[in-house]
Amino acid sequence: MADLVVKDDLKSLAEDLNELINQFQGATDFQNDYDGIWGQSDANQAMGDFANNWSIHRDAMVSDMQSLHDKVTNVNDSWDQTDQQLHDSLTAG
Repeated sequence: MADLVVKDDLKSLAEDLNELINQFQGATDFQNDYDGIWGQSDANQAMGDFANNWSIHRDAMVSDMQSLHDKVTNVNDSWDQTDQQLHDSLTAG
C-alpha cells in the first residue's frame, strides 16, 4: 500500500510543478499591462524596473522548477519500471 501512496505523490508533484511552471511562464503575458498607471513618472519607472528585474528571477525559478519536474518525472518512471519488475519476478515461474 505504501508504494501506491508514493506513486500518487510523485504523479501529483509532477502535475503541480507543471501547473506552477505554466503560471510563471504565463505571467510574462501581462507583465507590462499596467505601464503608466502609477501616475508619477518615478513610480512608473520604478514599477517597470521591478517588472524587468522580476523577469530575470522568474526565469531562473522556472528553470529550477523545470529541472525539478524532470527529476521527479524520472523518479516516477523509475518507480514504475521497478514496480513492474517486482511484479514480473513475483508472478514468473
